[in-house]
Amino acid sequence: MNAFLIERLAIELRKQLVGTQLLEAYTTSQFDINLVFEPFALKVSFYQGQAYFQTPDPSKLQKKNRLSVYKSVIGAKVMEVKTYSYDRRIDFILEHGEVLAFYLFGKFGQITQYQNSIWQDSFPVKSSKLEVYEETEYVVRGKSLDELKFLLPSDKEALVDQEYNAQNDDTKVILLEELKNKVLSQRLFVNKGDNKYTLDYEAKAEPIASFDNVLEALDKYSRLYISHHVFNQTKNSHLGQLRKELTAISKKLKSAEKRLSELNKASSYKEKADLLMANMWQIEKRAKQVVLTSFDGEKEVTIKLQEMLTPQANAERYYNKGKNESKQRDFALKHLAEIESNYLAKEEEIEAFEQVDNLKQIRKTADKKTAQKEVRLPYKSMTIDGFEIRIGKGAKDNDDLLRYHTTKTDTWLHAKDVSGSHVIIRNPGNAQINPLTIEKVASIAAFYSKAKSESLAAVIYTDRKYIRKPKGATPGLVKVDKEKMILVEPKQSVN
Repeated sequence: MNAFLIERLAIELRKQLVGTQLLEAYTTSQFDINLVFEPFALKVSFYQGQAYFQTPDPSKLQKKNRLSVYKSVIGAKVMEVKTYSYDRRIDFILEHGEVLAFYLFGKFGQITQYQNSIWQDSFPVKSSKLEVYEETEYVVRGKSLDELKFLLPSDKEALVDQEYNAQNDDTKVILLEELKNKVLSQRLFVNKGDNKYTLDYEAKAEPIASFDNVLEALDKYSRLYISHHVFNQTKNSHLGQLRKELTAISKKLKSAEKRLSELNKASSYKEKADLLMANMWQIEKRAKQVVLTSFDGEKEVTIKLQEMLTPQANAERYYNKGKNESKQRDFALKHLAEIESNYLAKEEEIEAFEQVDNLKQIRKTADKKTAQKEVRLPYKSMTIDGFEIRIGKGAKDNDDLLRYHTTKTDTWLHAKDVSGSHVIIRNPGNAQINPLTIEKVASIAAFYSKAKSESLAAVIYTDRKYIRKPKGATPGLVKVDKEKMILVEPKQSVN
């Protein structure tokens, strides 16, 4: 509020309050304070650093969760409502040297209690402490129009027309007084703007209401402004979360498309196996790789070999890999279709939410989504031979799995010398685990690693108590003591 509007407010409050007692002073939140007088209640909300005044019905004020403030002035009579010309301040002068000073200058706005000019209390609680009560007048003499910060742009325009800066100090004071007297009697309009409600001296594109009484105008304006801002803030917060989720899905979509593209572009394992079988005579003994012409004759295919295996054994190895490659492509297609469906569903959810136009429905939608949101676990779970098996979802998840979701009597498994998931056989009762169960779970551990395409993979295992996380180690890296090793065929599931 500007200085003229504050002075106008003080004039109305003087009519309402002088001679009445302050019956109650309490807060129901860290930003709202209620002052209840004999026939009148005043609510002040310090919202976003500004003070908003409302005049609620005293009989309808909140009864519960009240925290009393300014206790020493309760029961005191209001002797005067003091204003300071051209300054954004109102003082309630009460009995026994008590003062409630309303400092309404922007983000440092507060209501401070003084007794005999000494600071007693302030609201909001985190307000800067103005220790000594001072009655100082704002000096306008000697100041140019640009220095009069309390004026609205429309006020300045009126004074420019009267060549304010060219006048002497006495004339300037007269011009300011004339402007103030005019503004103090002007009708007030609550207007709806593009993004917020405004309180003005004229009707604009969307006028909501007009008032002669400043208390009625401020009450209407404050209720509309705060509720509209809370509405926008709540809606935008939830929309921001939805858009964040859409971005995350979009990233997954690009990753899935890239993965499928790579699978489609790469020479298939089966093709490599067929080329080896058709060109065995060209392959030298103990060769580490061979370059062969594709069956269509349009490209050369480089095939890595295990030098200790015969050409036929290398071909067999690629045939085995080919079985997994086909499964990977089918999985990639299914995964891509699922993500595309999720993306479209999220777009529709955002579009529908953008149409919601009442705060109750927005909160209901947001609360419902929060309630439905599952707590994300760092592992996927399955059951083998009656034991729960936990498989880490990623490097950081592996760390969280070990730290928060295991006991020292569990069994830990991991593919040897390659990156992969940490796998846990849950065993809080320290039961005897059958070696066949270890073999089954080791196959799972091999599958969830970089060794998944091998015909045989080495997997190490040990008790969870022998796994340590070195200080400063990268996510997923651990130190293993007393490990054992087993060779298994990687499998996604076992009987």
